Amino acid sequence: MPHTLLHLLRYFLLGLLWLFFLYAARMVFVEVRRSRAERAPATPQLQHSTDRQVPLRLRVVDPPQRRGRSFDLGEEVTMGRSPGCAVALEDDTFTSSVHARVYRRNGELWLEDLGSTNGTWLNDERVSTPSRLQRGDRVKVGSTILEVAR
Repeated sequence: MPHTLLHLLRYFLLGLLWLFFLYAARMVFVEVRRSRAERAPATPQLQHSTDRQVPLRLRVVDPPQRRGRSFDLGEEVTMGRSPGCAVALEDDTFTSSVHARVYRRNGELWLEDLGSTNGTWLNDERVSTPSRLQRGDRVKVGSTILEVAR
């Protein structure tokens, strides 16, 4: 093999090694943040006017082949292609491995994009900072649209 080709191959492999390292570091960061949230003191559930706890869920609206699937919203749930996500969308190729998260703060639901490639959308607006969620809101992650419902 020519000497130049060996140098190019070496740099290519070095670049791949760095990409793997950055991906692994990002996954560790997400997991550490998730475990901190699980250790945090529980915040009160959203209350209904009759003072009953109202459990909320994310329900798949689109695409049709996934319609009807629903996911409970706890203190914090992550969405993405990774099987470790509470809202696992393995077959959505436009979704990042760990795409976004929904979490509770002071009894309210919040949506946050976790640096996804294609972005997270709330009611047709791109999420750039944590945004408050309410029942009836629509969240688009990759090519999947989910609705906040009971």
